[in-house]
Amino acid sequence: MSAAKYIGIDLGGTKIAGVLADAGGTVLHRETIPTRTEEGQDKVIARISGLIRTLLAAAGAGEVKGIGLCTPGPSDLKAGVVIEAPNLKWKDLPIVALLEKEFDLPVVLENDANAAAYGEYVYGAAEGRKDLVYLTVSTGIGGGIIINGEIVYGRDFSAGEVGHMIVLPDGPPCGCGRRGCVEALASGSAIAREAKALLLKEGQDGPGRAGLLWELTGGDPERLTAKEVGEAAAQGDPLALSVLEKAFRYLGIALGNLVNLLNPEIIVIGGGVAAMGPLLFRPAIRAMEATAFAHMCRDLPVVPALLGGEAGTKGMVALARRKIQG
Repeated sequence: MSAAKYIGIDLGGTKIAGVLADAGGTVLHRETIPTRTEEGQDKVIARISGLIRTLLAAAGAGEVKGIGLCTPGPSDLKAGVVIEAPNLKWKDLPIVALLEKEFDLPVVLENDANAAAYGEYVYGAAEGRKDLVYLTVSTGIGGGIIINGEIVYGRDFSAGEVGHMIVLPDGPPCGCGRRGCVEALASGSAIAREAKALLLKEGQDGPGRAGLLWELTGGDPERLTAKEVGEAAAQGDPLALSVLEKAFRYLGIALGNLVNLLNPEIIVIGGGVAAMGPLLFRPAIRAMEATAFAHMCRDLPVVPALLGGEAGTKGMVALARRKIQG
């Protein structure tokens, strides 16, 4: 008899990633397709279904025991309904019922940040731990919290919004409508915005701090992203270094507050901005240690995620296996 297999789907605003994996998390087949949100909700659902059919075909008849799907935004996980996914223009969509009807397989729904956290917990940087705080730092900042092996959901599945911890009252506006959220200060978007403002202020012929950044943007500050800021900082550019030091100090304050609140066993940081490595981790850890109780920070690992872009899909494989097998 063949070993059980599971499908994990990670639905994003620009791409849909899917894997077929065995119960141990070994990926047997992977596919990625564009989301194409501009085509509308029904077409996106059809693309998800097509991806699932491709993965089912790769598995062989009767071998897949369940499907895990993670999506951005808040969902009612018990009802299997995506409450709102603004980037997808979804609202109150019963995605679980739709997919279960089509494929006659159990479907497990989860928030994308929780899925990535669970992936790192089971297969990645936090393997073997009981407690985990996971942050993803990319265009925005998200997170997931696991205590004693269980995802912390809160009253209505909304816990873990670490990006909207306020670390600078009356700070810059955040997309959530508030001010001073860590997402508004330390995300990739915030880093690019701050660097662009300084670049325009100092200009190519300023006091020598903006030359490399200016060069990397080809003289067009509108092209600036966090990636260029990281590249310039890695080459010792003073302006870029100052932007990152400031941003990741605020990230560290958020980490310190989480440490004081949760006393985690490990902190894992993923997302595109985390690829900056020591440029992120050094100032963030310094600020964390200045914010949290010393004994809670002692020997506390703060490490990069290991699973990269497959954290969500592998997390959904693990969650589907756990919830379906019981």
